[in-house]
Amino acid sequence: MVQMRIARPAVFFAAALTALTVGYARAASEARKPVADSAPRLALVIGNAHYAKLGTLANPGRDAELIADRLRQTGFEVTSVADRDLKGLSQDVEEFAQKVKARGPSTVAVLYYAGHGVENDGANYLVPVNADIKRRADIVPQSVSVKRIADRLAASGNTLNILIVDACRDNPFPPGVAANAIGLVPMGAVYGVFIASATGSGKMAFDGEDGHSPYTRALAEAMIVPGERLEDVFKSVRRQVRLSTGEQQIPWESTSLELDFFFVPPPPPPSQAAQLLAAAKETGNVALYDLLIDRFPASPESVQARASAAELRRGTTAGGPAAASLVLDRARQMRTPEAYDLVAALFPDTPEADEARGAASRLREITVLDSAGPTYEGRELVQLIQAQLVRLDCFSGEQSGVFDAGTVQGLRRASRLSDERFLWYRPTMAALRALKKVDGNDGCARLNTVAAPRCLRVNNEDFCH
Repeated sequence: MVQMRIARPAVFFAAALTALTVGYARAASEARKPVADSAPRLALVIGNAHYAKLGTLANPGRDAELIADRLRQTGFEVTSVADRDLKGLSQDVEEFAQKVKARGPSTVAVLYYAGHGVENDGANYLVPVNADIKRRADIVPQSVSVKRIADRLAASGNTLNILIVDACRDNPFPPGVAANAIGLVPMGAVYGVFIASATGSGKMAFDGEDGHSPYTRALAEAMIVPGERLEDVFKSVRRQVRLSTGEQQIPWESTSLELDFFFVPPPPPPSQAAQLLAAAKETGNVALYDLLIDRFPASPESVQARASAAELRRGTTAGGPAAASLVLDRARQMRTPEAYDLVAALFPDTPEADEARGAASRLREITVLDSAGPTYEGRELVQLIQAQLVRLDCFSGEQSGVFDAGTVQGLRRASRLSDERFLWYRPTMAALRALKKVDGNDGCARLNTVAAPRCLRVNNEDFCH
């Protein structure tokens, strides 16, 4: 990588099942505990472009500026430096680690590096701008070890560290110095540190044609998507880089994290007042507006409810099903525990509430049991999804493990076969679980043919069916 921008009798059984389910739920909850949105966020962004002996790199400066802007946009306090020599680069890392430690154990830290990098004897190094590397023996004393940086961040005692290396573009070193060192070698996990590299061992990281590397451009776009976990951000980056470089550049990550982190947190679930207002708007039933005003008189939604109820009363008197039935019908369409919870909370002593409680419980049980099962990722996950698509007559291509356009189109068609929601333009465990539950007799062959294609644009690609 040298330039690597050189980077889960009957009474006993029931009790046992309940205990098992509760245990799974507790374990899943603890494993998925997110980093608090209020946690301090610190970042160090380094862009090395102007090398005294290795020439000038076109994009690291602009790439560093782009990531610094995105990090500030997502609430990070950013320190940005450029063209650091060996002493400066080492001091930057040490001062940043001390700053992170001073801010406390809940701190989230990001260190982003763009510039030359090199692999030597199975270890990865960042190359400062004053390096004069003429032989392999010069690499270690004149460079900064990525492992040492990861270890120093881990020693800060904070919640989460993210180390991103966009290096390995070209090989500016003399013959024999780093001839086989293109790309950074995947690293072993360092506890508390998420390590990401723009490309793998033996692969070069491309510079791009818009002033930014494909990796940094994809990262800048993915990290501001609301509700994307850290791991999912980098899965999106990997797919986008792989596609944009014709599979010549495959980023990698190494992680030992136990908490979920979101650059941009998911939006909070709608309040009961908001759900009730949505149900009232969908049905146009004045009784639902009255119910909202009665149960949540001080909510912002009640203001709109009063105006809408008054307007309805000026027109034809509303009739139709009872309010509980209307809200339950909407919950059946939404198929979320929260929607059923609303029915039970608003109409606690009705038959609708009994149905809603049962439905909410079943949905939560499915979630717990699903989370306790095996998980897959990468090429193995894609192959399993492709096998399900073939079973459902939604895909006729090769089960290669490559998430190509044919697989995306097949998954898009298959999404119409299931009531469960999942992203069809990304390989996920949710998609695999949903496909497994679809009867093979209800596959894509039974879907009605549409008169004209419908398309959605994702990451500058058009997917139609």
